[in-house]
Amino acid sequence: MSIISLIKKTEAVSVSQDLGQDADRVDEKPKMTINNPPRNKYRVAALCVYVFSCGYTDAAPGALLPFIEKYYNINYTLVSLVWMSNAVGFLIVAALASKIQPLLGKQYSFMFGIFLSAIHFSIVSAGSHFALTVAAFAFGGAGLAMCLAQTNVFLANLEKLTLYLSYTHGAYGLGATISPLLGTLIASHGIPWHFVYLINLGQMVISFVLVGLAFQGSEKDLKQFEADSMEDEVSDRSPSSKSTMREAVTNRITWIFAFLILFYQGSEVSISGWCVTYLIDYKGGDINSIGYVALAFWAGLTFGRLFLTHPSAKYFGVRRSLLVMCFITIVVVVLAWALPTTIAASTFVALAGIWIGPLYSYVVGTSVKPGMLPRKIQYTSLTIITAFGSAGGAIFPFIIGLLSEPAGSFVVFPVFLVLYSSIFVLWAALPNIERNTGGKPMTLWQRLW
Repeated sequence: MSIISLIKKTEAVSVSQDLGQDADRVDEKPKMTINNPPRNKYRVAALCVYVFSCGYTDAAPGALLPFIEKYYNINYTLVSLVWMSNAVGFLIVAALASKIQPLLGKQYSFMFGIFLSAIHFSIVSAGSHFALTVAAFAFGGAGLAMCLAQTNVFLANLEKLTLYLSYTHGAYGLGATISPLLGTLIASHGIPWHFVYLINLGQMVISFVLVGLAFQGSEKDLKQFEADSMEDEVSDRSPSSKSTMREAVTNRITWIFAFLILFYQGSEVSISGWCVTYLIDYKGGDINSIGYVALAFWAGLTFGRLFLTHPSAKYFGVRRSLLVMCFITIVVVVLAWALPTTIAASTFVALAGIWIGPLYSYVVGTSVKPGMLPRKIQYTSLTIITAFGSAGGAIFPFIIGLLSEPAGSFVVFPVFLVLYSSIFVLWAALPNIERNTGGKPMTLWQRLW
């Protein structure tokens, strides 16, 4: 009898363990992949098309800046207002981060954001009064920030996040590479600069259709993969509960990532936007051909995003790769500033693009890893981070414009170096989640490297 009882007890324990494992499997959230749900492959493709148009948009002002100044007969300070207006739109979206998607849903959030960008390009392409053109950039800023935030939130839930971020942001770099080429080609042949924005408008029409169709039904088939906060934000309204927005804005990691992206996009857009003016002012560059330097920069950035992002993260780790790339970028930009000839300066600006490229994907990808942003606040935090990045791409070119009027356009280089040094410091301040010390306290070197 004792042996039979022992056998029964053993079977009972085995059954209970099996049931417990099954329960764990039921509770465990399924992983979202490029094929699960099946429409995801179309969503990633549609987002690549949209992000391509974002890159095309961001790179356009840099190559067209001399033509805009001439068309309106304005100085550096006034022309920089287009970037500041952009920043206003970005920051409005950041303030409304926790309300947009619950109110509109994924599909209509994308479509509304793209519609705002279409309004922007419709006004600018008409070559209207400068004040109206400046106001139009606020619509574009809001639309861009809204859609890029949704893009990052969607990609953040995918397996192989770094890979798909490199694809989408590689598409951004490709659009930014083509934009200065076409912009310079069109404007240098006597065609008014504002007609270039008709191309942007056409891209937004295509993106509106593709993204709208791809995200049809996304509220249902993506619900099981979303962060818990997406449901909490809509359903949890008790007075004692802490809002998701409040949790996000009081989280230290949210702000480290927000300022990382702010400085990153600020430095990226500043050097691509003002290097052409600098080369004309200080290196004797030709206005009709020097715009191709911006093309070389964005081509380098695209190469870095497509061919360095994933391999570097795989073999060296994201943390180390970013620190090394920051250091190399600073050295290359110093050389671009110091060397006397146009060809040498242009070459090193292009090389800087290669090492600048992967950083955006690294920062966004790291922010959603365990040990960084809590899952509950990832949606709201990513929206804030993305909007801050877009604002950085507007605020710092504006600041450089203000400084360039009395001091000269060379200020793009010291501003860039300050921003990139700040990126290095902020990245080093983040927890080193790639280092496993077996529960032992980390040394200072282990925290950094």
